[in-house]
Amino acid sequence: MKGTGPRPPPPPVEVLPETEATREQRQHIGEKALVALCSVLRNARSYSWEHDVFAAQLDAVQQAMLELLGSDGTFELDLAGDAFHVNGQPIRLQPAAVPLAAALRTELRHRGVTGLRASLAPPKTDLRLLLRLFRPAPPPRLDDRGDPARPFAVLRLRLGPEAGSSGLSERTARLAEAYASAAAFVNQTIHQLRMGAPPLPVRTAGRIVQDLVDLQRSMPMRFLALARVKVEESDRYWGVHAANVAVLAITFGSRLGLSKKRRHDLGMAAMFHDVGMAAIPKTVLQKSGKLDEKGLRAVKASPLLSARAILRDGEVSLAALERAQGAYECHLDLVPREGPLPEIGLPGRILAICESFDALTTTRPFRAAHGLREATRIMTSEQLFRFDPQLVDLFVGVVARMLAATAPAG
Repeated sequence: MKGTGPRPPPPPVEVLPETEATREQRQHIGEKALVALCSVLRNARSYSWEHDVFAAQLDAVQQAMLELLGSDGTFELDLAGDAFHVNGQPIRLQPAAVPLAAALRTELRHRGVTGLRASLAPPKTDLRLLLRLFRPAPPPRLDDRGDPARPFAVLRLRLGPEAGSSGLSERTARLAEAYASAAAFVNQTIHQLRMGAPPLPVRTAGRIVQDLVDLQRSMPMRFLALARVKVEESDRYWGVHAANVAVLAITFGSRLGLSKKRRHDLGMAAMFHDVGMAAIPKTVLQKSGKLDEKGLRAVKASPLLSARAILRDGEVSLAALERAQGAYECHLDLVPREGPLPEIGLPGRILAICESFDALTTTRPFRAAHGLREATRIMTSEQLFRFDPQLVDLFVGVVARMLAATAPAG
């Protein structure tokens, strides 16, 4: 009788080796999904989860999930220290997206979520429910299907320890989060001042800067590498610029042997040195050509406006006066074209160098970014009248060289 014997084993499944093209495709799709999720998070703070403003972003998330389901048979997004992994592959992000990704990690950790999974195509209702979890007041309890009161149909959350977590990755994540918080604080402060509202509490900035000072000591090269983050969008430029100046100033202060308190004071002055830009019309700040006389007067008045904004926060203390002084003096020329030489304190002289270096290496509406070598050449020749010559030489010899060493290979 046929078929009575044991069946032969099925032929082995051929596992094709993963190609570079496959990894690059996963990188491209994963980055697209992460950027869309970051945009969702940013808008979730301002709009109801049912608002139509999320339609395009949720479409992008869904499309990325479908592409990965089609190519890999699964969609798995995991939090892994200072990185996101998509289907087991770490995803590289453009520098401008790093602060947003840090904010996304913070929100996920706050909710105890360390991953997101789908083995089938998720419906739009699931994506709306995912968006609902990012509200400022999240559900009191979550399980793997999200909010038990309104569970997902297909999506699943991973709750528990992060993939590949370690002490180093936790510190790196803290570093990215502190940097993102610094940039967000400055942007929000400028927004508040533009609206005529009171500025954000200085105590909040103090906690952020304290984190930066502590992390600089424990991981100096990773800390300094944050100053390579650049953005061109005018609405986000001032926050990232201030965070970069704080990173550079704290690092330079450390190399100069300044005490922890003085490095903290430098970081605080850096955070506030440009908040006076809130009083300048956006049309002036975004102008690509030469400013007219009225625009020039507005820009020249901004250092004084920054100092005034700092002194608006409650009672005027010695620390506030020193922050205001540093924020104002960093915009002065050490050797002015006319008039007497100003007496500029050490914080103002340090911040002037750090502020100019970051500005020169960032693309602005009126010019392209300079490379590190060209920026330092300009600072030590054409712009030398602005700086303390000994300090700028030390900065170029130490900080700029360290920053060049953090450049990605290739």
